[in-house]
Amino acid sequence: MINVFAIANAATNAINPPIQAILRVSDGETVNLDFSVTPNTTDLLCTIKVQALSTSDLQRIQNITQQSDMRAVYIAGGIKGLNRALQTGGDVLHFYGSDWLVTQVLEEWGYGRWSKLAVTRQTSPVQE
Repeated sequence: MINVFAIANAATNAINPPIQAILRVSDGETVNLDFSVTPNTTDLLCTIKVQALSTSDLQRIQNITQQSDMRAVYIAGGIKGLNRALQTGGDVLHFYGSDWLVTQVLEEWGYGRWSKLAVTRQTSPVQE
């Protein structure tokens, strides 16, 4: 099988070089003694390409008027978006000094060989 991701990646590296990121994969949750819930995550080092969302991407996710900072991310692998019914998602990418929630899978190729994700910058907690 032709590795289209590797070919496209090599062709675009000069214009949009890949960056290192940390993928925080949701790994269930822990119910505390006070009945609050703490999410569990596993951190994985990965390489991503980041771009602005295109107009067609924004139309697909119907967030044209949303006032949030969103990006498109290309990543090797089959990352899942947030889906409460299937209890998947909640994965976060950390890059550019911020956490970015994977809000939707825009495209997926080759049975999870690589994905195009819509990510939304998360607000950092206030340090006291």
